[in-house]
Amino acid sequence: MMDTLSIARNLSEAGVDWKQAQAHAAVIAHAVEQQHGDVATKEFVRSELNALRSELSSEISAVEAKISTVEARLLRWMVGIIFTAISIVIAAQILIP
Repeated sequence: MMDTLSIARNLSEAGVDWKQAQAHAAVIAHAVEQQHGDVATKEFVRSELNALRSELSSEISAVEAKISTVEARLLRWMVGIIFTAISIVIAAQILIP
């Protein structure tokens, strides 16, 4: 946001009538806004970054939960396979003299 009061004061100090200085400052501010009205402010960028961080954090948490679930399922399969292999080895030792 442009400081129109400061512009008007500077113009007034340079000898421009106060009402004219205010009008000039308003015109300058309007022209700059028209030219650069779509430029993002620091506050807007910070707000958007914070929103993205929050969303990313949620997504990361969801992925971590899925990874934990897959790890648990994989561990159960591995334990099952190990017990099956041990059972086969024991059965082979018993059945094969």
